[in-house]
Amino acid sequence: MAKTLISYSLPRLSLQVIFSRRILFVVAVLVSSSLYAQEEERETRTRSSIIDDSTKQVYGPTTSRVFYEEDIFFNRWISYPIDTVIRNFHRFSFVNRFDNLFQDLGNIGTAMRPIYNEVPAAIGVTSGFDAYDVYWDANAPKYYNTRSPYSNLNVLLGGNGRSLTNIRYARNINPRWNFGFNYNGIFIDKQIQRQGKGDRNARSESYDLFMSYHNKDSSYTALLGFKRMYHRVFEYGGVRTDDEFVLADLFEENAQPWLINAESNVLRRNYHLYHQYKVGEALQVYHRFDSDRRRHRFYDDFSTEPFANFFDAVIIDSALTRDQVKFNTLRNEGGIKGNLLKLFYNGYVALRNYNMEYRYFIQDDFYIPTKGSEFYVGGRMALQLDSLIEVRGLLESMLDSRYRVEGSIKTKWFSASLKRSVASPTFLQQAYRGSHDVWLNYFSPVESSELRGNLIYESNWLSLYPGIRLATYRNYVFFKQGDFGIDQTVLPVQSSGFQTLALPELSVRVNPFKNTTLSSQVIYAKILENADNAIQLPEFFVNAQLAYANIWFHGNFDFQVGVDLHWKSAYYAYGYDPVVQQYHTQQNFKSPSFPLMDVFLNAKIIRGRVFFKYNNVLKAFSSFGNVPTPFYPGVVNVFDFGFDWSFFD
Repeated sequence: MAKTLISYSLPRLSLQVIFSRRILFVVAVLVSSSLYAQEEERETRTRSSIIDDSTKQVYGPTTSRVFYEEDIFFNRWISYPIDTVIRNFHRFSFVNRFDNLFQDLGNIGTAMRPIYNEVPAAIGVTSGFDAYDVYWDANAPKYYNTRSPYSNLNVLLGGNGRSLTNIRYARNINPRWNFGFNYNGIFIDKQIQRQGKGDRNARSESYDLFMSYHNKDSSYTALLGFKRMYHRVFEYGGVRTDDEFVLADLFEENAQPWLINAESNVLRRNYHLYHQYKVGEALQVYHRFDSDRRRHRFYDDFSTEPFANFFDAVIIDSALTRDQVKFNTLRNEGGIKGNLLKLFYNGYVALRNYNMEYRYFIQDDFYIPTKGSEFYVGGRMALQLDSLIEVRGLLESMLDSRYRVEGSIKTKWFSASLKRSVASPTFLQQAYRGSHDVWLNYFSPVESSELRGNLIYESNWLSLYPGIRLATYRNYVFFKQGDFGIDQTVLPVQSSGFQTLALPELSVRVNPFKNTTLSSQVIYAKILENADNAIQLPEFFVNAQLAYANIWFHGNFDFQVGVDLHWKSAYYAYGYDPVVQQYHTQQNFKSPSFPLMDVFLNAKIIRGRVFFKYNNVLKAFSSFGNVPTPFYPGVVNVFDFGFDWSFFD
């Protein structure tokens, strides 16, 4: 069986290589044409300088502009300067970027989940494999209008072999036509039993190509993009312990992993097109196309794992684990939109085709089709009453029990939002068969509701944002660790009751002294109803920062220096099952309330940004540290460094 599976994957691998080479060839042609255009531009500038040697370099962050598809869709024809801000530039890890509101496996590039559940944006069928979606979504699509070629190099070098590389390039072919590409690399070494430099825990490479065009009077606009990501995590299953372990054992130099040959990976590709035709201010016609293809795999050599009892069950008797699922979707959305005075309106219809392929599951045994089509109708609105008040709304329905409603209002004094959805359970929650797991469920659609509100007070030295979030769930589906009377100890479960949460929050920003800022965020979690113990949250969640920022040497040295602090109260954090790439509830391990403190310096010199950061200072004085996920210790006290440099010619 193993030989058959290996030969089955080879044709796809060769196609992937061929496709990648074609993409690289296209990039090479584009870059070559760009270099030729730059050479012509330099010759023009040289000839001009002979005529007027007083000409100065005028290109920079303000001449190269960024714009987003969302703004164009809402008829906001605005652009933004290139980001050169140094404030919080040191927050380079993905958990830090999202204000510590995500849980991971203690290292960059590993599986992530939000600490506080969100109302799902997709109401139709989904794969259920979302542990690596953050890395896919982290680099939101950007489009450019550059008067000169723009390129950016961003390199982040963390201690213990943790590094990120980001390369971006864009240039205008003419004032109405721009193209470019991005490359993002994640190269993260193991923190447990690292054998040397390059002994990876996670490795990910992604790139995207993008192009924007509009005609002379901007009546027609088109945005085109392609994105690809291959994300690999070399799973170790957490630190192996006995029944008498203490937290310090997880941080011992000789701590042993459960797995040594396991790998999870995801391959994703997306083709995207948005274009619109403007009949007038009150009417535009648009079409949006998205083709998304993803493949999720879990590999392991069962025969060579020293602790085979890590796996609770053996469903497919084979020495080699080669679990795989594929999920492909193709969505076409078309509609009308426009502005009627201060009101933006939009109505649309959408057709979404999907196809889920299990490697081992017999499709005929599944009670819902793994291949089919979904039809959507919906609309959006935005009302800008004045510069201080904005109201937005969204309604989407599949013309059955599934729908999504969103509304928000934002003013100078308060903001509020409402979300509700009835969505399909994921394919993974409904059915699965792999080397170590099998289930078939008949789950009902999941209902989610959320109400948020914040007051806003801002003055020269004090800003206050008190607020609250109320959330409720019905038919909630989650993965649970427990005794089910079979070999499997982690299974998807649909709750028989309700989950109701109240999350009061207070954000404060104070300027006690000139150029000094103290900011904090505190969230208190009160679970009012929690059927089946389906949701696990820390009671208190705290972020804080004390920073001093100034500009010295006649504007040539912009810097920020300070301390970051993050703390959560001890709680039963979700455990992780690498075989199905899922977080699950558990009641055996309580993650400690260990404070994370980072000392940092961010600086900008000319067009370059740099940061120096000492990560997790308090670990230097403690035998244990942060454990974000049971048996997965966080990164210890290390020194991090990074720089960012932009070129505009």
